[in-house]
Amino acid sequence: MTKLASPRGVVRDRVLQAALDLFAEYGVSGTSLQMIADRVGVAKASVYYQFHTKEDIVLTLISPVFDDIARLVKIADAVGSDAARRDVAISGLVELAVRNRRLTTVFFGDPAIDPLVRSHDEFASAIEGFDALLVGPAPGEAMRVAMSVITAGIYGTAMNPQLVDMSDDDLHRLLLETTHRLLIALDGD
Repeated sequence: MTKLASPRGVVRDRVLQAALDLFAEYGVSGTSLQMIADRVGVAKASVYYQFHTKEDIVLTLISPVFDDIARLVKIADAVGSDAARRDVAISGLVELAVRNRRLTTVFFGDPAIDPLVRSHDEFASAIEGFDALLVGPAPGEAMRVAMSVITAGIYGTAMNPQLVDMSDDDLHRLLLETTHRLLIALDGD
């Protein structure tokens, strides 16, 4: 038997969806709790009841992604070589970016997100662990730039409005193939 969401759970879900829509339209900084309340059709106090700050809403939206990143780091750390760990990290990043296309579109490049994420130890730790997987120990400048280009390319492709008609499966496959070709070229240098 399916459990019905409680009224609080329904309002909470509506607040999160409205916030995500507004963040997509106005950015995090350009969205107020009042705008979210208006979009949901509730009083601002109802939003406060669910979330004390706009940052709490953002953190609720992005925390599942960071939980996935932390799991990915643990999995990759169990793999033998630096190159194999990097491959696991890249494959995981492609999976996350494609599975979370909407969040990627909303939050990648939003100037309010990076300071918020870095101010929370568990998120900052996940990012640091993930970055270390990508570049390996003692990376040179070329590796750091290459991984920056690859990660920005993965996120940028996942959120590219010209690719919204592409299925997640096709996008996932093509991103992996393209990234693999780039890594082969990088390893050949």
